[in-house]
This record gives sequence, structure tokens and C-alpha cells, in this order.
Amino acid sequence: MSDPNNLIVCPACDLLIERKLLPLRRHAHCPRCHQHLYGRYAFRPSQLMALTITGLLLLPSAFFEPLLYLRLAGESSQATLLRGIHMLWQANEYLVALLVFWCAVLAPTGLLVGIFALASGLATRLGLISPILKAVEVFRHWAMLEVYLVSLLVALFKLIDIADIRLGGGLLSLFILMLLNMTLLILFNPAPYWEKVALDQPRTEVKHDAQP
Repeated sequence: MSDPNNLIVCPACDLLIERKLLPLRRHAHCPRCHQHLYGRYAFRPSQLMALTITGLLLLPSAFFEPLLYLRLAGESSQATLLRGIHMLWQANEYLVALLVFWCAVLAPTGLLVGIFALASGLATRLGLISPILKAVEVFRHWAMLEVYLVSLLVALFKLIDIADIRLGGGLLSLFILMLLNMTLLILFNPAPYWEKVALDQPRTEVKHDAQP
């Protein structure tokens, strides 16, 4: 019988699959729907830390610097990510504003912070591996900078005929941040960290049993 701890569920078709150790740079796919499940990469924690630190340094530029400079009907304005969310809120589009804030700001930032905490060993020292892994799993499904950039490009093409538009430095930072997030989603493998949680759990149970 297969070890229940080695069983995973395909996120696309819910097929139960036994996890097996892969050679380096190999990927596992679902035999039913061919969904990518996991891979084994030669990336070291220090390299993951370098990517996350780069992403964290890009956050202020991506969120606060202008994405676009607009000149329409003789009036000039700047479009930033946070200003756009604020304008949605002022227009009483509360749900849309919260959704954009979550998917374009909180989730990408949480993904960077969570992976940095795991790769640097900070989560291990604080004893928070399990909750941070669960948070990273949530953030990785909601970090959608690419969706925001696509919607921004659609708006750009609609305005290009009626307004004078120049690209800002924040757009480049946001694009690089999106590439970093996508790279982290591909390279980050949570399996070794879950193994640490499984190894630490019996020790905790033994300590509790030893108490009178």
C-alpha cells in the first residue's frame, strides 16, 4: 500500500497520484490530464533568496512610480497601481478595488516574503514552516500580475488614439516583478519544507507524551 504522505491530488482533475523522487531537472505530469504537478530543480535556497530580494526591492517602484503618463484634452495625469485602486474605491467599485489590491499587491508581496522566509531559514528558526507554506500556497494561486498587465495594455491600446501616452518606469518594474514571480512559482518546490514539518511533528508528540 502507498504511503498516504506521498500521495498528491492533481489540481486539474483530482486524480490521486503517488509522489516519486525525480531526477534533477525533470517534471512530473498527471497521467490523465497532463497537468504539471511538480519538478525537481537544481536551485539552491541562496538563489531563491536572491530572486525574492530582487523582487522586494522592485516593489516600491512597481507600486508607487507612474506606470503611464497621460495627456488628454490638455490635462496631464499619471497612472500608478495604487492610485488606480484608490480611484476604483472612490468610484464605489469596492469589490473590484479589493480584488485588484489582493491579486496585484498583497498576493505577490506575500509570495515574495513567504518564499524568502522559507529559503533563508527564518521560518525554521521561528517554528512557522507549516503556516508559511500554507500561506505561500494561497498566494501562488492569487498572484496575478500578468492579468493586471494585460488589462493595462488593453486600456493602453484603447487610449492611444485619443491621448498622448508615455510609458513610466513603474511599468518596467512591474513587468520585471511579474517575471520574477512566475520564475519563483516554477522553481520553488515546497516538498523539502513539508518533509521538515513531518520530521519535527513526531518530536513534538514525544515531548507532549513525556509530560506528566
